[in-house]
Amino acid sequence: MPDVLNYLEYREYLRDWFVESKKENRFTSYRYLGQKTGVDPAWLVRVFQKEGHLNEEALPSFIRLCSLDDRRAEYFKVLYRFNKAKAKEVISEHYHRLMELREMEARVLTNPEFVYFANWACTALRALIGISEDTSDFEVLAKKIIPLVSTRDANNAFEVLKQLKLIEPDSKGGWNITDQIVSTGGEVQSGAVREFHRRTLELAQESLDRFKVEERDVSSIVLTADEEDLPEIKRRIEEFRRGLLQFANRSESANRVYALNVSIFPLTDTVDNVVQNKSENSKELS
Repeated sequence: MPDVLNYLEYREYLRDWFVESKKENRFTSYRYLGQKTGVDPAWLVRVFQKEGHLNEEALPSFIRLCSLDDRRAEYFKVLYRFNKAKAKEVISEHYHRLMELREMEARVLTNPEFVYFANWACTALRALIGISEDTSDFEVLAKKIIPLVSTRDANNAFEVLKQLKLIEPDSKGGWNITDQIVSTGGEVQSGAVREFHRRTLELAQESLDRFKVEERDVSSIVLTADEEDLPEIKRRIEEFRRGLLQFANRSESANRVYALNVSIFPLTDTVDNVVQNKSENSKELS
């Protein structure tokens, strides 16, 4: 069954839950859901198609129907309010609460553990272990990393993963990853993390010549915005990143490790007297 924690739209979750429920129970139908929740079956069709919303009074019935535990029930209720909110401040407040509820399952690295980011090969190797069936030969795994890392860096990365318990022995003489998500816990000022960002940005630059266009995507935009809108832009970038992580986590046939860099930074000082409605100031470069 789908996990509500992987969704940023409650109606998509309910729709996917409905589809999966029908596979397990042939009696599941819009009429059945209407009987259990008190919501008109015709309106449920519109809700699942994102043409309308449930009444908040119906949420407890769906929480029971979907057998959500306390944390997921709270997430579902906040998600409902997040999807219905209009004001930016309210949207931001609900979004951060959703992220807090999600983070309860993430491994947040503490300062002594930021050595994990000091060597970018750690992240690549860990992800590679996560999708490889045979992880018994470490040297074979390390040779799959692009660009090729030195034996010393590869060994150091492997030792860091073991010491931080980010990998554990499997029953076949190889290794499994432990925590599915690793986070720095938000915006951190660690030098190791800054160095990680610098190196991955360098790798992105090198990818222009290292890979064919069909294997990578590099694009840039130059846009104008109010400086006060930056928190909202950052929130949308975070939502985009997490959405991609959720999509990737649902993949059942991952066969390659990718890096994604998303950045926004000033190209000018602020302008005191601005011209309104200059939409042509935004340019995209591919």
